[in-house]
Amino acid sequence: MGELEAGFAKLQGEDFEYYMQTYSIILGRNSKKSTVDVDLASMGGGMNISRQHARIYYDFGRKRFALEVLSKNGCYVEGVLYLRGTSHVKLDSQDLLQIGEKKFYFLLPTKQISIAKPTPPPPPLPTMVAPAPIALAAPGGGSSGKKRHEKPPPYTSAEEREVVAAIGSVLSDLCGPGEWMPIVELFNELHAPEHYSSICSPAKVWKVVEVKTEEDGARPWDGLLGLLRRYPEHFIINIKTKGRQSAEYVSLVSLVS
Repeated sequence: MGELEAGFAKLQGEDFEYYMQTYSIILGRNSKKSTVDVDLASMGGGMNISRQHARIYYDFGRKRFALEVLSKNGCYVEGVLYLRGTSHVKLDSQDLLQIGEKKFYFLLPTKQISIAKPTPPPPPLPTMVAPAPIALAAPGGGSSGKKRHEKPPPYTSAEEREVVAAIGSVLSDLCGPGEWMPIVELFNELHAPEHYSSICSPAKVWKVVEVKTEEDGARPWDGLLGLLRRYPEHFIINIKTKGRQSAEYVSLVSLVS
């Protein structure tokens, strides 16, 4: 067996660092059914982090590291958006990556390490050269978009925020950039708790979403529609009319802005 010129890589963000100890890692969001090597959702990656968002691996044929996009939401490498299905992206040391709202650097050791193929014992972690700190934009300001209620709702604001995050995760899995989802279909998808149970309990979701209304002709999904309208910083509602019929569609702000 020959030896390959390769070093274990490091991912470094403003508030985390991760050393690669295998030749392939998955980045994304943990769920009840599966876990990933780097859970970006738990680090504040935002609502459009898919369960399996991207893979970073060592390409033995080309003797370099590369990134494979697994999510419809795509990934940024050095400011360039790469979507699922595009060619795998070569990674160089100090490349700036962005997945969802999470920015971090891909770093290689200052000195190359000879690693025997296929599975050598892990070498001591090498010294990494870190670039300047990442300047992350502050969360969007302005009004929260919440409307005043004559009577307090039967849930706490903390519960509502958990549900909003769960719904955002479902949308990010089902919609790609520029795509819209009928509110009826989203309502039906929420009946599949495997989409969000790792983030929020199904009972809590329906406690918030199925808000009872006394209006005549209320539809089952009107509670969901009203919830999303209270968070215009996260969701955009679009109404399409054909003849006398109209239907509401929803998308994440991050996917259509």
